[in-house]
Amino acid sequence: MSEQNSKYGMAINILAILFIIWGILGIMDAKNYTYSGYFTGDDWSVLNVEEGSPAHAAGLQVGDVIKSTGGIAVTDTKALSARERAAIGETREFVIERNGEEVILQFTYTALPDDDKTNNMIGFIIGILFVVAGAYANFKHKSDLSATYAIFSICFGFLFLIGPYLGTGFLSTIINILSTAVVLFSFTALVIYMLKYPPESAFLSSKNKKLIYVPMLVILAIIVVLEVTQMDNSATLNTVMRLLFGAFIISYFLIAVITQIRKYNNASSEEKNSNGLTLMLIGTIIGIVPILVYFTIGTISPSTELPGNDYVQFTFAAIPIFFTMALNKLNSNTAS
Repeated sequence: MSEQNSKYGMAINILAILFIIWGILGIMDAKNYTYSGYFTGDDWSVLNVEEGSPAHAAGLQVGDVIKSTGGIAVTDTKALSARERAAIGETREFVIERNGEEVILQFTYTALPDDDKTNNMIGFIIGILFVVAGAYANFKHKSDLSATYAIFSICFGFLFLIGPYLGTGFLSTIINILSTAVVLFSFTALVIYMLKYPPESAFLSSKNKKLIYVPMLVILAIIVVLEVTQMDNSATLNTVMRLLFGAFIISYFLIAVITQIRKYNNASSEEKNSNGLTLMLIGTIIGIVPILVYFTIGTISPSTELPGNDYVQFTFAAIPIFFTMALNKLNSNTAS
């Protein structure tokens, strides 16, 4: 093992441990999560109200436009950021616009329903699976490729590890920025790993490979500005950010899928077997394609409700399972 890989290994292990601790603290805080039961669009118009939810009990209806919650306008980013999260059993006044008239509703938050608690726990398990798979692969193989996989897998696992509530203020702002950076980097790292996985794409050997990082850095810079300035929110800003994030995630998922399909189609039967490309393809189709379809539809039409929307993210579990198996097979055949 080279000195460089040794340094990567130490950093990767530390990162994995920190993320696992972060996820455990989040699960411990899960008992304090509140349930609202409604979903809004970019302009705070209500797109969905779940039957039996606090929103339903308060009288919220699809088509209502929320103007303020707890006395704070929905556009007042600074005030909303400074307000503590709602507590279970807490009642807040919602001011909405309905058919051109102002209506006041009393909204009482409740604890999460059992289905949401179960989904959160499954998400936590998937996150841990990603983190452990990445750390394991790098510990076992100690190569540049396994380090790349570990970085991608551990950062991607962070997507599922919610973390604890840290209140408001400067610390919360810093954590939000760092969390966004990890999330954005996870998609970038996915593409880098897919390109690097044998046979390595020629794109990585060109000067253009730095372009992979540009979208991530641009979006992160925008997030930093928004977090620091806390400028007033607007429907236009919400739409722009939704489309910006959507285009980034869809594009990088699509690049990953196309890259893997092309490598598989261009490989011989022997290469598919020895390089673990069949396992990589299975992981890609099961783990990425479904969420790519759902996310694309959701980005284009947020009001569209698809069957199984709450559970499609569970297909992500196929990624660390099949990708790790593929990497094991690749290294086993290389060693032989």
